[in-house]
Amino acid sequence: MRSRPASMGMVRSLGESYYMSADVSQFEPHDIVLMAYNHNIVIHAEKVLEDGSVSDTFTHKTLLPEDMDPLSVSGTLTPEGMLVVSVMRIPTMGVMEPPTPPAYRSEAHL
Repeated sequence: MRSRPASMGMVRSLGESYYMSADVSQFEPHDIVLMAYNHNIVIHAEKVLEDGSVSDTFTHKTLLPEDMDPLSVSGTLTPEGMLVVSVMRIPTMGVMEPPTPPAYRSEAHL
């Protein structure tokens, strides 16, 4: 089994969103899972052979700023095999007491 480190750019803030990308070109869309929990984004890909053995894996975990909207996480796979993850920022209304962070987890299979 082969495991590779992430080949990706840094988290970027553009307007009201955060973006990150990962090169998952060695995997089919059904091999890729995008998860979000407690301000973390996790990209996991696993290539499973016909006999059930795993031949290749990829995992990357990124911590995003606290103003991310966990319900807005989305991923787009480009024709070149780059997974682009976008997350909306929660609009701030002046200076307020920091809210208690909610516990959440969501998962999407591409």
